[in-house]
Amino acid sequence: MTETITTRLSGRTAIVTGAGRGIGRSIAQRLAADGAEVLVVGRTLEALTATVDVIEAAGGKAWAMAGDISATADVAGIVAEALDRWGHIDILVNNAAVFDEPPFLDVDAETFRRTFAINVTGTFLMSQAVARGMVACRSGAIVHISSVDALGADGPVTAYTATKAAVVSMARTMAMELSPHGVRINCVAPGFVNTDMVHKTSTPEVLRHMLHDFTRVPLRRLVEPEEIAATVSFLVSDEASAITGSNLVVDGGLTANLFVMETLPESMIPLGE
Repeated sequence: MTETITTRLSGRTAIVTGAGRGIGRSIAQRLAADGAEVLVVGRTLEALTATVDVIEAAGGKAWAMAGDISATADVAGIVAEALDRWGHIDILVNNAAVFDEPPFLDVDAETFRRTFAINVTGTFLMSQAVARGMVACRSGAIVHISSVDALGADGPVTAYTATKAAVVSMARTMAMELSPHGVRINCVAPGFVNTDMVHKTSTPEVLRHMLHDFTRVPLRRLVEPEEIAATVSFLVSDEASAITGSNLVVDGGLTANLFVMETLPESMIPLGE
């Protein structure tokens, strides 16, 4: 896709978690391209450095910090470093998440706890630490990356699906409490996105189908990471100044279609004829 780059975030400061690859890297690139200075956060410094290199090569500003967002001490250190460098934080994008579990009858308690620790507790810790300063400044925007999995079941991923529903619910409560203080909270719910994970878990024929003739999706294709990034950039900008507490779905129409008619053995008899 062709990106429309703007200066809508000129002078803003932003933290993006899980920014070493995939959707997180695309979000960091887009926020930087739109004028923000971005702190990219994740568990692997090498991957984060690669993100910074891409951003700087395009003329943007970025720096990296490795850390575990499920650890209170790491979160405190990340936010303290950002405040020491910038004095304030304008934008937080909670993208970091894990997605690795067996079917329901096989998933163990430790995997379930670990998934919640990163996807939910980590999102909470980062949001709370950043929001305190935003409330003091009476300005700021936080976006959680949720998923269409928060709206319906999608394969054997019980823990992941539960965490994404929790993140959406948490965003609504945060919006009720923080919006009166000038801090907006929203979610972006991606559908099936063209990332490395999809490539790794798809056969060549399945990948070809999803990229070019994805029958289940009205747009007939995967969503591109850049399309998620563009949505995030809009939501954290002043153009979305009246939007808070929302879960904006970016799925190519996937959840708009119940997919009932397409699965019948033959077509229904049309009415009105």
